[in-house]
Amino acid sequence: MFAIKVELKRGELHCAAGNCSARLILQYGQRDNWNPLELVPDGAGYQGIADGVEVKLRFDGQVGTALPYQLHLHSKMPMRLRLELRLESSGDVFHLIPACIFGDNNHALVRPNEFPTLHPAQVGNQMSAPLWEFRADRASHPVSMVIGDCGLAALAITPYVDLDGANYICNGVFSRLPASCGVSLGYGNWPLTFVNKREFAPPTHQLVNEAKADGFLYLMPGDDRQIAHQVIRDLYRRQREKPVPQRSAKEALRGLTETFAKINYSERFGNYTNLKCRVPVDRQLVPWRPLTEIGWTGGGALAYPLLMASLVAPEIALPKTPQAILNEICAAWNPVSGFCRDVTGASLIGDPRENRIVEDGVNGWWSGFMPHTRDCHCAYTNGHAAYYLLKCALLLKSQKKDFPAEWVRTACRILDTAMSLQRSDGALGYLFSTKERAVADWDGFAGCWFAAAMPLADMLMESDHYREHARTALNYYAGFVRSLNCWGTPMDTWKSVDMEGVLAFIQATAAMHELTRDDHYLELGRQGAEYEFLWRYGFRTRPEVPPLKGSGWNSCGGSVTSVSNPHVHPMGLVITKPLRYLARKLKDPYLEQRADDGLAWAMQSLELYPDTMGYGCYGVLSERFCPSDGLLIERFADTGAPSSTWWTYNGWASASVLEAIGEEILFNLK
Repeated sequence: MFAIKVELKRGELHCAAGNCSARLILQYGQRDNWNPLELVPDGAGYQGIADGVEVKLRFDGQVGTALPYQLHLHSKMPMRLRLELRLESSGDVFHLIPACIFGDNNHALVRPNEFPTLHPAQVGNQMSAPLWEFRADRASHPVSMVIGDCGLAALAITPYVDLDGANYICNGVFSRLPASCGVSLGYGNWPLTFVNKREFAPPTHQLVNEAKADGFLYLMPGDDRQIAHQVIRDLYRRQREKPVPQRSAKEALRGLTETFAKINYSERFGNYTNLKCRVPVDRQLVPWRPLTEIGWTGGGALAYPLLMASLVAPEIALPKTPQAILNEICAAWNPVSGFCRDVTGASLIGDPRENRIVEDGVNGWWSGFMPHTRDCHCAYTNGHAAYYLLKCALLLKSQKKDFPAEWVRTACRILDTAMSLQRSDGALGYLFSTKERAVADWDGFAGCWFAAAMPLADMLMESDHYREHARTALNYYAGFVRSLNCWGTPMDTWKSVDMEGVLAFIQATAAMHELTRDDHYLELGRQGAEYEFLWRYGFRTRPEVPPLKGSGWNSCGGSVTSVSNPHVHPMGLVITKPLRYLARKLKDPYLEQRADDGLAWAMQSLELYPDTMGYGCYGVLSERFCPSDGLLIERFADTGAPSSTWWTYNGWASASVLEAIGEEILFNLK
């Protein structure tokens, strides 16, 4: 640990720790008019006065890696403050606002006007800007960082300032080119308010005459982006507030399973579905999309948790058994391409608002979001399918029950094709031809799901056929993880940086360690877990609008899906078991706490139905929970007011929670 030294030079504060240095600059403004504030000594701190604005900044003694600060604003006119830390680096830098900004957000490969990219302004692309500013509670941890060749600089801030009564203001975080991170007293969304992919609104802000905020300054020498996790661990330790569900895991399992059986299944589609309603005008859930995809949002992702549920609660009769789902995946085998067709029946194509059902055997609902995925096999769906076919077989084997040999045969066929196409550096591809055994698109992280399935195949068959290919793949995908830049897994986000791909990496590393006992995989697993925690909320937010606003709902433990989708969803629950495995092997209680948070978050979210959400029943779950001011696109049907959820019952979301709870019960994880 290096001591952080702060020195006043010509009205600015110069900070240094070892060979890492940065300038700390204070600015005041209202909207787009910002002025630097010259600082002078003031007792134990510093003061700046100009234009009726008085600011005091004080540092307390360094605690561990963090230097605490207090910022006090008093102004005749409503105002905002920006505290900007400019890293003095001679090389390229990497900006990081957890869940919002990862480098330039993969600017080169994403479609213009999709979501914020930190990049010089471009004509015709409003989402490309050299400065992006957000409410601090958009970030999974309220901090902005920049990492260069000399080390890391970061500023964190308390996300809210309570005023009189129940009033409060939200604070902000920002990234600025070339090498600045920062926070603001009084938030701003700048240069635009990012609402959702392809949707943005005019900038917004909060001004205040008088307020105080606390935060932390970090300055750490080093040239490895992994040092960012030290900041996250420190903030988590200070800000964690674990949700407290009222019902037990067994009650949750039963509620989820009964709801699948009684509400989710559609006779019309002959399948499990996504359902929707119109609160409060019509609260009846109606199926709108059959879950016929073989993986990701259907197929194996439903079959495995339902199979566990059938073992724990066999008295609940499922209208479509998990065995039937897996058999349909096997029947979708395409011998020409060497992969399975990505859907097994009727599928909704395009934007959900189009509501267009087609049957073509390959194209899933995502095909309308990324047209170049049409008529292609996807690594995400096929890798997922192979993974869950094998996981279901292993589950039944562990219970001394028989399983169809075709499950293993189909999974291994998929893996054999992926291995035959694997690049020498370990990459396993993103999209594949349906007409020959060929990769159509290499770019992305989704192929890591093949690597997650490979050690399961060796476990099941007691062989060493797949592990070397898994090792090579994990070494390749580890580069993305170490650089904090995993992109290209979901097919609806234009290859945005995301958290879904690393779920495969975490599963794969835990399985490879279990198979080989090579501790190298524990370290890779830890890196993967800590990357996922950049998306997993470590504090409790204050949602902007109902039904979550004022409900007591707690964001801590929920994970944001990508920089393209500013909301919390349940998919992170599927790594609960490997997180506990890694925590035990590494003797790291931090990983265990994060797993606890995820499970507690999901179980208390289930308890919102029906009373808080206004529809459904216990066991129903939407995929969307909006912890801040992002993705507020759903509307109350009577008033048109924005909603902090989506009036849906998403089968995959419930299945992700059921997977975590089923494994907790069956394998006695706690």
